Formats: sequence, structure tokens, C-alpha cells
Amino acid sequence: PIVEVGMRYGHPSLASAFKKLRDRGIKKMIVVPLYPQYADSSTGSSLQEVERITRSWPGAVSLVPPFYDHPGFIESWIDVGQPILDRVRPDHVLFSFHGLPKRQIKKYTGCLETPDCCTRPIPEHCYRSQCFATARLTARGLHLKEANYSISFQSRLGRTPWIKPYTDLELARLAREGKKRVVVFCPSFVSDCLETLEEIGIRGRETFLSSGGESLTLVPSLNDDSSWVGTVCRMVAEERSADV
Repeated sequence: PIVEVGMRYGHPSLASAFKKLRDRGIKKMIVVPLYPQYADSSTGSSLQEVERITRSWPGAVSLVPPFYDHPGFIESWIDVGQPILDRVRPDHVLFSFHGLPKRQIKKYTGCLETPDCCTRPIPEHCYRSQCFATARLTARGLHLKEANYSISFQSRLGRTPWIKPYTDLELARLAREGKKRVVVFCPSFVSDCLETLEEIGIRGRETFLSSGGESLTLVPSLNDDSSWVGTVCRMVAEERSADV
């Protein structure tokens, strides 16, 4: 298969990637949004742009769905994270996901953020529930007890309410409760980004240490890990088979 990379906001753009495929006479395209959990602001926005640029194209377009619970995606995080857990031997593991304003969640689900809300069957497009599912499955694969991990959301902006719990407050709470060594996973991304490296690896570590913690270790994202590369190929193959 011919592969092109396109970014929703950046270069190379989705439009430039599509033009290269169209110029090569491609008649069928599989789009792989590299957002594990669905959100309007990420997956939804990208798919709207794909729809716009392919509107007059006579070929076929199919999509790889959100893969927040795909066995290969979960296994890739286990492969990346387990050696770090073995080395650090943390008191606690935090799964920190990129946050969203509450209104984006409630538009679809009427989310109440009750303690058991995100343990129920996952409504379509419920980002928070999908994040909880990713964390639960990864924690299970890492053999973590429920008391030894928690889930939070980072990167909130402005005064509008965002989904909770907030990562910065969770890190401070963990330190105050006597957790000395914390390992943080950020599974709403499949590659490292400067925002996360700064927010968790620098500011988050400062928050944790100033609140009484001793070490915070940020697990690198999947990046070019061979297990993850194989999973991407597998998801594309599964979409091709489903479309036959």
C-alpha cells in the first residue's frame, strides 16, 4: 500500500497528502486518525477535513475507528511501560489523558462524572469513558491493583469546567498521601509531544516534588516502538478485510 502522512493543523497537511494520492491515481483510501479516543476537537475535526477535501473525489474512503481498547494498542503500552515499572518500582501509577471541556462530553452523553459513570458500557463518542477503558485495560495488563493506579486529565484552559480529576491536583494529592515514586502514562497520544513533555515531565514533576514526592517518571509514548508499528499495520489490514 502507498502511505502518506497528513496533519490537521500543520505540515504536511491533510490536503497535500490527499493530493499526492489523487495524483497517483489512487481510488481507495483508508484514513487512520492517530487519536486513540474519540473527541470532536481531534478525531471529529480531522474527519470533517477529510470529508471536505474528498467531497468531489469519486474514490472510496474508509476509516479506522477509535482504537482505545484495541488489543494491539494496549499491548504496545504494556511493552513500553513494563520495563520502566520494573526499574522504578513506583508507589503509584497515574494515567493522565488530555482533558476536554465538559460541554463536549455532555453534548453526547449527559456525563455526570459520578464515580461509577465510566465503568458502565461505553456510549459512542464518550471520550472520558474511552480514556477510562484504556487505563483499565493497560493497568490489567501491567498487573496493577485498583488501589495502585488512578486516572486524571491534563491541559485544561480558561474558566470553563473541564473533565475531572485534574492531573496537577492529583499529583499534589498523591504526594501529600505519602506516595514517593510515581510513574505517569499519557495514553491519549501515540507519540511524544512538547506540550506533554513540558506539562508532565517538567511542571508536573515540580508539582509532585514540591508537595512531598521524591521522583516522577514519565513513560515515553509509543513513537516508533516495533509493537506499535505492527499494530498500526494490523488495524489497517483489519479495515481492509472488513471492507471487502
